Amino acid sequence: MNKRIMTLVVGGLLFLVSGFVTDSRAEDVDKGLKLGGSIRGRYEYFNWLNDAEGEKKDDRGRFRYRLRLDGKAKINPNSKFYFRLVSGDDSRSGNVTLGDPKDMAPNSLSVRYAAMVITPWADGKLPSGNGKWSFDFGRVKNPYKWKGHGKDMMMWDGDISLAGSGTQFSHKLGGSGSFFLQTGYYVIDENSKNDSKDPYMAPVQGGIIFGGDKTTVGVRATYYYMGELDAAFIMRGVDGTDGVTKSGGNIEDGLTGDIEGGNLQVIEAQAFFATTLGSVPLVLSGGYANNNSAEPSVMYDGVGKNSVAYNAGIEVGAKKKALLGGIGLYHIEANAFPSQFIDSDLLDGYTNREGILFFLAKRVMKNTDLGLQYFRSDAIDKNDALSESVKNSKRNRLQVDMIYKF
Repeated sequence: MNKRIMTLVVGGLLFLVSGFVTDSRAEDVDKGLKLGGSIRGRYEYFNWLNDAEGEKKDDRGRFRYRLRLDGKAKINPNSKFYFRLVSGDDSRSGNVTLGDPKDMAPNSLSVRYAAMVITPWADGKLPSGNGKWSFDFGRVKNPYKWKGHGKDMMMWDGDISLAGSGTQFSHKLGGSGSFFLQTGYYVIDENSKNDSKDPYMAPVQGGIIFGGDKTTVGVRATYYYMGELDAAFIMRGVDGTDGVTKSGGNIEDGLTGDIEGGNLQVIEAQAFFATTLGSVPLVLSGGYANNNSAEPSVMYDGVGKNSVAYNAGIEVGAKKKALLGGIGLYHIEANAFPSQFIDSDLLDGYTNREGILFFLAKRVMKNTDLGLQYFRSDAIDKNDALSESVKNSKRNRLQVDMIYKF
């Protein structure tokens, strides 16, 4: 999208919202800054079964920590902001390995979120009281993932924040249902030349959630459009070249059908079913995605679109009452989504991989959780076009966490 057009669009949205905003100057607002966050200690162990040549790689263990500092403040009934500072500078992780940097050098702190939020009516509520509507701008939380409805890890790493502006709307339906719709414009890479074009993402997501006393059902559909993608973006997805984090697995001429970039269109659907069996919570979840822009490779014989991803999972129990446990299955083909955004724990941040996740979590003391995750993964296709994602793909990964929340 042309930068001038983007400026007009954002300016128009702000003007539109300002026309709706109610005058709240006389209202008493608590403007104090509220802080919170967490610190996590982790032991992580890797067991590689074989590398690309079938030779076993040495096992590895490491200790890590992650610090999060969250803040939020209400400026007036129509405006607020929030931020998050995290340890490290990886876009898909706040983890810092003990011993890195060498010689006890200090670790960095980076901005994960820094966002302004404006609402047409006070406290974000619609005049009817049956819904909410808000706009945000800056480094914003990713609203296109479920929260608390299963392990929604197929398309996005949970640590990734989006850079741009969006709007979220929800409205209660008759009975116990609600409808939501959200969209936005997010800049992937800002090119400094005046005549250059910025790769961007403009998703649209809608969904419905119905809930009763013991059962809740939800379904959503998302259309991801990424435009003005360039060759540099493609190569970051192929093997991480000049990227800010390790990634790989996309096929150079397959993700968009053009090694120079182009546009990307992905359709995703997710659903969940949550109920209580006696006193035990149960959540079933699953989803499917397809990259409609993917093309069979011309550079590599016999390599098709590789455009599909799917997942399924089950969770049982609750960590506060007794024990939460579950299992998830994930299959992400090479061109299903840009590898830069794939979860870095689940499949090491690669596409062309599939795997299984087992997890347990327990609230052992107030504001203190103990967690265990086990990942097992392997490559889907071992063609030469996919050598980057095949390398070290067959492995077991174990994580043991202690988390303090404050």
